[in-house]
Amino acid sequence: MIVFKKSILCACLLTANALAIFAQNQLGTNIPLNNLDAFRATGTNWSIGSDAMANPNIKGDMKSKTGTGVLVDVLNPKNNKDLISKEEFGDIELELDFMMAKESNSGVYIQGRYEVQLFDSWTKLHPDFSDCGGIYQRWDDARGNGNQGYQGIAPLNNASRAPGLWQHLKIRFQAPQFNAAGVKIRNARFHEVYLNGLLVQLQQEVTGPTRSSAFEDEKPMGPLMLQGDHGNVAFRNIHYNSFAELKQKKSGDNPILLKADGKPYLLRSFLNYGDKKLTHAVSGGYPTLLNFSYDLKQGALLQVWRGEFMDVTKMWHERGEPQLALPLGSVIVLSGAPTLAVLNDPTAAWPDSIAFDDFGNKGYTLDKDRFPSFEFEFNGIKATDKISAPTANSIVREINVSNAPEHLFARIALGKKMEKVGLNLYSIDDKSYYLVLDEAIKPLIRETIHGKEMLVPITNNSNSLTYSIQF
Repeated sequence: MIVFKKSILCACLLTANALAIFAQNQLGTNIPLNNLDAFRATGTNWSIGSDAMANPNIKGDMKSKTGTGVLVDVLNPKNNKDLISKEEFGDIELELDFMMAKESNSGVYIQGRYEVQLFDSWTKLHPDFSDCGGIYQRWDDARGNGNQGYQGIAPLNNASRAPGLWQHLKIRFQAPQFNAAGVKIRNARFHEVYLNGLLVQLQQEVTGPTRSSAFEDEKPMGPLMLQGDHGNVAFRNIHYNSFAELKQKKSGDNPILLKADGKPYLLRSFLNYGDKKLTHAVSGGYPTLLNFSYDLKQGALLQVWRGEFMDVTKMWHERGEPQLALPLGSVIVLSGAPTLAVLNDPTAAWPDSIAFDDFGNKGYTLDKDRFPSFEFEFNGIKATDKISAPTANSIVREINVSNAPEHLFARIALGKKMEKVGLNLYSIDDKSYYLVLDEAIKPLIRETIHGKEMLVPITNNSNSLTYSIQF
């Protein structure tokens, strides 16, 4: 094993949870989802509910809860149709949340003609146009057998999350332009498409309607269409702005990127986390495109993300100011509080931190696959915290403790909502990610002023804890 015990040298920026960012400070119009009145006559596959649920381990599983605010599409044997808005749009910025059933297929058609693909592309390393965030291909039978499909555009990265989790899509689209005689003088263009906060399409022109569109012609205006006849899917928070013209995004300098293509990459750095600058942090990137950041002074797993590793341009370019590194993926922010704490009173609040003099950072070791085990001790408690990503499904965390005192707990999740959605499977923070627990783990879920906490007792007889973060 290789042991690292050096001080922190650089700095890196924590990006906020993309789903939370997009939910804030929005201007424009929401499509009401109290009923289906905003849409043209449709099939019986569409309904309104208060939430959707999809077990990630069951193909096609999708259910809804009674209420309003969520569009749910569950295919039936007879009458499955796409959902088309009554209102029509030209240039538009569209945002929405969506949830995929396992192995499901859908799409968002701007003007009913140009599709951004929605697909259960979770864990796929090399996406193509038919994966989530792709611009679907056009189709022409006259091109001959095997050549009918053309001009599909793959997403720049795969930012897809697991089926059953809410995901976020943002599209900035410029409609085709026509002269007074009705002749097209400018093609439609996707200026930007973001999937879960990650840019997946930039300045992509489309020469005509993509496959399975509602219309074969092109016009300055058209409705929003949600594909409903290919697979089970749900939508909520459909929000749009209309623009007379969208400005193109300027390209920046050549970035300095760290990638974990062949083996895990560990970056020691400062880390901006909320309003704090952490001085002892490590970020790890894996070839499975799963990544994390860890606080060595609290024993806290700070964030995880799927995608490429780090943009370190502002760390290493010229003088390295302002000492910022950017995760190249869709970030899920976790808690910066200590993972372990003694709670003599079961109603006691979880500590925000451990005092500097009480926490001993013992560095970390790497196993043969270069997965790190972080070592620390406090108040006579010795612990190791191993973070690994052996597959593209999830990040695995294994905590081992010696000299466990009475009433020692590990807090493994904090969120607004927690739901058990399958055997040993929990959705966390309004279906932002999953926790997969071993059968032997019996978690304690309690209400706090900060939301719900999931705690697991640690004893000398049960001094190890293994769980997976799936997203």
